[in-house]
Amino acid sequence: MGRQINYYLELDGLLALSERALSLGCQIVREDPRAGRVTVGHDLSLIAGEEHVRYYFHLPAAGPLTVETFDGKERLRRFACPCENAVMEAGFSRILPETREIVRTRLFCSTGYYNQTGAFLPRPGCIDRVYSTLARLVKKLAPGTSVTDTYISTCGETYGQERTYTHREYISPHCLRLRENEGYILRA
Repeated sequence: MGRQINYYLELDGLLALSERALSLGCQIVREDPRAGRVTVGHDLSLIAGEEHVRYYFHLPAAGPLTVETFDGKERLRRFACPCENAVMEAGFSRILPETREIVRTRLFCSTGYYNQTGAFLPRPGCIDRVYSTLARLVKKLAPGTSVTDTYISTCGETYGQERTYTHREYISPHCLRLRENEGYILRA
């Protein structure tokens, strides 16, 4: 559980989000599972846009960062430790021209964690403040937009019929143009 905002936002949007996170005192954490490396820094050069890499914002004031080695590969330890309360996951949408899809991503921070004695430790207020600021920026970069999609009904009298529904998505102008003008599909 935690706080999250889902969005469709290209790499440039993640760079703008990262720049804001750095100005709020965060570090950028780059976790590359293929290479087995975790890199921490204070500049945007860590964000290169590889598909398999995960990005986090670490707020040192909220707690320490925990990197563990497993089978000779480094990885960020994010669960059931103080690091869980000190990092926020952030990403950018993968735009897949071969399948004409745009993959949704999110900004996420945990509610807290249970320590070894079973006591629940909630996320600190400083993470809430940074998260709220970053979520507001996401809403500027990827404004809330009403999107209409279709589905095949599996209910009662409308079984097997194509139906439409409208939902709200946070989607950047670039991703919205790809959807509307080039037929890209939004994928969760």
